[in-house]
Amino acid sequence: MDHNFKELTVLRQGESNGDRMVIRIVPHRGVPIHAVSVPRAEFSYTGPTWVWLFENEGLTLIDAGEFGSFHELDDGLKCAGFRAKDIQRVIVTHGHEDHDGAVAELVAETGAEVWAHDIYARLQSYDPRTIQRTAFSPIQEEFRRVADANEASAPVSSTREQYLERRKGLHIDHRIQPGEQLGNLSLIHAPGHSPDELCMKLDDVVFTGDHVLPEITPHPTMKTIFAPEIKAQLPAEYQTETDWYGLATYLKSLKIVTDMGEETQVLPAHRYFNRDKFNFINTLRAKDIIEHHGERLEQMLNNIGSNAVGLEHLTRGLFEHRKLMGLNLRAAMAEVVAHIELLEDIGDLEITDRRELLRTGSDNHREFILELTA
Repeated sequence: MDHNFKELTVLRQGESNGDRMVIRIVPHRGVPIHAVSVPRAEFSYTGPTWVWLFENEGLTLIDAGEFGSFHELDDGLKCAGFRAKDIQRVIVTHGHEDHDGAVAELVAETGAEVWAHDIYARLQSYDPRTIQRTAFSPIQEEFRRVADANEASAPVSSTREQYLERRKGLHIDHRIQPGEQLGNLSLIHAPGHSPDELCMKLDDVVFTGDHVLPEITPHPTMKTIFAPEIKAQLPAEYQTETDWYGLATYLKSLKIVTDMGEETQVLPAHRYFNRDKFNFINTLRAKDIIEHHGERLEQMLNNIGSNAVGLEHLTRGLFEHRKLMGLNLRAAMAEVVAHIELLEDIGDLEITDRRELLRTGSDNHREFILELTA
């Protein structure tokens, strides 16, 4: 797919997966946009984090890369012709380490303002990976049992401890509220992959963070119940967890992007360049992801058939092409659980007393997906 920009210039080539690449994009409408591909310290299936820089009510940066990578970001900015200290604000798409990890160091070096969704600020003192680990339903209890039986517990790394400590102390200068606009930039809440996920539309492009990605489908969250100590400090409008978590929430957020129209180009946080080629996408990619999940729902029901099936058996059947061990099994099961929860909510699936999965005979998921893609 060719790009649909007035100009695209590679300022630094980088590696075959995009590591350290620097580019300049001139859209048909609006201001020039620069991007720096910030590498990860260790191998990541998602590849480097693409951060985006443009002038809008001051020099604005979207995301900053993982903890400890500020030197890579700074070097890329210099290659693009900027100084880090000229950045007026950094907007965090969501609170995952490969996006907000280097923000504290950026702020310490430059004094830039930090903008993030209001719920990011309210949850930033907690580890994002533990907020949603409360096994509050039979299928999540089964998920926890199988995952714990298949992996050894590992201590939190010192690097992650440092990241969490810096994140906890990060001051959020501006807490983004629903429907906000910054100059020509529309700030759009799109939860489901993360409760605080933001997409940002600027003229005829949209920055999607992890919400819409080329080549891979972002991981949806399972449904969540906030722990009492978390819930106690949240305002009433944030206490309905289904507004922030779950596959249904994610799919409905994807429709926000599809509704922008296919003339809108997507600038994602990962896989924009991989295997020595660009992966240019527009908002039709969001529809593709919705349809992918629709196909997964259909496949799961077909694999269950007329007999009750266990979670681990179903997961291994769906991902038989992968080596599911330890954390890989946990990640695969978490995705399957997110789909099971949607199917149970709309009446296509029920959980037996033995925590097995049984079809009800209805196919309400088809209408659910059709309403999002029509």
